[in-house]
Amino acid sequence: MKKLGLFIAAFLTIILVFSVVPNANASPDIIYSDPEDGIVGSNNFVNNDVINVGDTSLNVYFRGFVKFSLSGVSGSISSATLNLYLWSSYSNGAYDSLPNLTNPGLGDLQVIHIADYGTLSSEDFDDTSIGNDPGVLISGSATPPTGYISIDITAAMQDDIDNGRAFTSFLIKLATDTDGTFDTDNWGIRASEYASSTRAFVEYELAPENPVGGIYAPNNKLNILVPYIALVGLIGAISSIFVIVKKRRA
Repeated sequence: MKKLGLFIAAFLTIILVFSVVPNANASPDIIYSDPEDGIVGSNNFVNNDVINVGDTSLNVYFRGFVKFSLSGVSGSISSATLNLYLWSSYSNGAYDSLPNLTNPGLGDLQVIHIADYGTLSSEDFDDTSIGNDPGVLISGSATPPTGYISIDITAAMQDDIDNGRAFTSFLIKLATDTDGTFDTDNWGIRASEYASSTRAFVEYELAPENPVGGIYAPNNKLNILVPYIALVGLIGAISSIFVIVKKRRA
């Protein structure tokens, strides 16, 4: 009986250990922006070193472009965010790099999902949406601090994965191209040429894989334990009956 008791204790310990192991969750992965990010101006000027979105003292206006390689990324994603480092602004020709930044006054800063533009060129200035646009990154009245600002791009990135696109790409523009006042109004965003501590990046997580023919659902550890506890209880009850019968016969 002593051996049986030890067996039951060992069996229960093993079940407890394996039942309380937490579900494995993938850590977020990061993709830094491709070197072909930058700006394109209404005057056909292209610059890969900065992403300053807005107008200039000549009433020329610029739109920003960023893209991220999807090499090695497949399946379903549970979340994805675009992270851009905001470091300055201009409003009516006045420069600002201290929190909170002055709003340029040209309406919402919008992020639009576009097809991969390859090598950034003047022809990309009029790129149009392919759907699943992330939306407004900074509102027309916001005065944000310097640092990273984020927007959800899950639907856009999943669409690119599903359609086998090599990159997930975005256009960044203000609702109003220029106010026509011949002074500079813009948001300054870091391009890929800067250190990784300020580079644009996408952070994403893959969705948990479903078992074949099944549906993923989180496990309740108590539900896992119940049948094993019942089994141990049954063994214990049978052992007690065995002891009682043995005593009576003695």
